[in-house]
Amino acid sequence: MESFARKNDSAVSPCLWVGTGLGMVLILSLNLPASDDLRHSEPVMVSPSGTVLTLKGAVLTFACLDCMGTLTHPPYEVWRDPHSADDGEKTRKRKLVMHSPSSSQDMGDHQFAVICSEKQAKVFSLPSQTCLYVHNITETSFLLRADVVTLCNSVCLACFCANGHIMTLSLPSLRPLLDLNYLPVTDMRIARTFCFTNEGQALYLSSPTEIQRLTYSQEMCDNLQDMLGDLFTPVETPEAQNRGFLKGLFGGSGQAFDREEL
Repeated sequence: MESFARKNDSAVSPCLWVGTGLGMVLILSLNLPASDDLRHSEPVMVSPSGTVLTLKGAVLTFACLDCMGTLTHPPYEVWRDPHSADDGEKTRKRKLVMHSPSSSQDMGDHQFAVICSEKQAKVFSLPSQTCLYVHNITETSFLLRADVVTLCNSVCLACFCANGHIMTLSLPSLRPLLDLNYLPVTDMRIARTFCFTNEGQALYLSSPTEIQRLTYSQEMCDNLQDMLGDLFTPVETPEAQNRGFLKGLFGGSGQAFDREEL
């Protein structure tokens, strides 16, 4: 993601965040060629930034929030049809759409880095790398899945624990919002396939051929009937009715006939 790799960085840059099974978080700097022409001939340089963050338990997920607490999406490239005819002789330049703060701002913390492991969640302020909030999610069990999702025009950290509890934490303050005993994990298929989606929903494979969908949002539950599909039976199209003589004589539109038919 686009973030601050070091404490003294004044602008965001492409970074690769690596989490290990021992709770170590490493930030690698990605140095890309400045121009598109050099991109095909010069390689991308990857170097360790020296930044190491620690958590308790294996790292599960990362997320980046801006200074207002809004989820920062990774930069993406707008898709264009390479065979489009309106290009003409003009060559389109590749352009990445960034969602990062302006580098002209005064030095200060502009981002929140959310990191969640099997045992705890931490929120760091970047680029100072100050740990602002820590929440020990579980001591006796461990998390199977954690995702940063949008819910009710905000973001939260949704967690699924091995003891069957679904928990949500506010961001960036990590304040507990929900702790519900849903389903003890008796099948490893659930543990491997469970995932959270936006607006308070989650999915997992309950059997090799069935997808179980659930919600922990009251708003989503209230609107459930409007989102259900209707079961219908396909019916063949009926044949057109024969036109009556009087209707064709007085009110019908003109119709072309073949000489043979007449």
